[in-house]
Amino acid sequence: MGKGEQAVKIHPTAIVSEAARIGEGTVIWAYAQVMEGARVGKNCVLGNGVYVDRNVRIGNNVKIHNKSCIYHGNVIEDNVFIGPQVCLANDRYPAHDTTRDLKGVSWRVKNGASIGANVTVLPDVNIGKNSVIGAGSVVTRDVPDNTVCYGNPAKVKGSVKRRTKTIRRKK
Repeated sequence: MGKGEQAVKIHPTAIVSEAARIGEGTVIWAYAQVMEGARVGKNCVLGNGVYVDRNVRIGNNVKIHNKSCIYHGNVIEDNVFIGPQVCLANDRYPAHDTTRDLKGVSWRVKNGASIGANVTVLPDVNIGKNSVIGAGSVVTRDVPDNTVCYGNPAKVKGSVKRRTKTIRRKK
């Protein structure tokens, strides 16, 4: 390790593929699983029981809370917060006898987005830059940058002004 670099910390119960790339300063907690081909950036935290599927891309300074599942096809940009038990799905029509071909397919959680606890984001849905998704929401459509969305299905309910970290709700 070079001067100024921080060690990667992986709990002994975590399963991290040797074919995954983990950035410096990242912490992976108990029972987390990071599959082959996944890339996790610098200074990230993957909480207890987090599942990162194969070939998922996670940027720098990302916090993913306990029991969240990030499935193949997802790209998470920098400075993203993902609350506990969030599911970023990858197949809108799953069936026991078929597997969706995800070669060359991806969708994004963009820089600075925050996703609350127990949110489900359907596949092929992009979450906009600096957006906030309220707890328990089911996100079925793309979320624009700098918006607050919540509900089932999630709808735009306000805007985010990131410089002051204030949220403005529609009246």
